[in-house]
Amino acid sequence: MTAMEKVAWTELLISLFTMAMAAALYPWLGNGAAGAFGFLGFVACGILFLRKRGNKVVVDERDREIERQATQTGIHTAWMILFMALIVIVLWASQTEDKVIATGVLMWLVWIQFAILYGVKGLVAVLLYRSQRRAT
Repeated sequence: MTAMEKVAWTELLISLFTMAMAAALYPWLGNGAAGAFGFLGFVACGILFLRKRGNKVVVDERDREIERQATQTGIHTAWMILFMALIVIVLWASQTEDKVIATGVLMWLVWIQFAILYGVKGLVAVLLYRSQRRAT
């Protein structure tokens, strides 16, 4: 397993754990459960896998291409979900009498977007690494 594949697994697992914790804490804490999104900060721990060890190459062209594709897919997915969710929220709010969207809903939407971005990015990178044949 390459260093970048370890980073991808880290991003995927941390984003899944974060979303699971936020969903599990919501019944007890309400909007306070958004604090669980602080676990997304641990995504930065993936950089530990990229430390150079002697003369060994840590990241090559294939790793950079997979990272670029995964990042692009993650960003596009997160933006599309955000855009569609905002459309649904605006349409739903227009049907209510006070026509107001709570800031808590928007806050959750932003945090969920970050979790989706890193989750999709990690998933796409893992799938790309697992689908390629290795030299023997």
